[in-house]
Amino acid sequence: MGISSGVGGNKFAPEAAITRQEMFTLLYNAIKTIDKLPGADAGQTLSGFTDSGSIAAWPQEAMTALGQAGMISGSYDRLDPIGHSTRAQMAQVLYNLLNK
Repeated sequence: MGISSGVGGNKFAPEAAITRQEMFTLLYNAIKTIDKLPGADAGQTLSGFTDSGSIAAWPQEAMTALGQAGMISGSYDRLDPIGHSTRAQMAQVLYNLLNK
């Protein structure tokens, strides 16, 4: 489906831990591919998070769209984009998506 192009250096790294910005990008690419992007109705911007400046350039579109749709809530005003994601966090993101 083309939702991932790997981690660079011609590697895919299926056993590697996933960062939150990678998780949000994969999710965004998947729902964009099936034309199911949620509308921007939450009024939330990434600038409202204290660590928004640490988001890499490549996931900006995905994280902005998912943030505006209210699918990214962060924790204590932080997104932790380069932190690793837990199964519980992914479950919460999927729950948010399915309840849109």
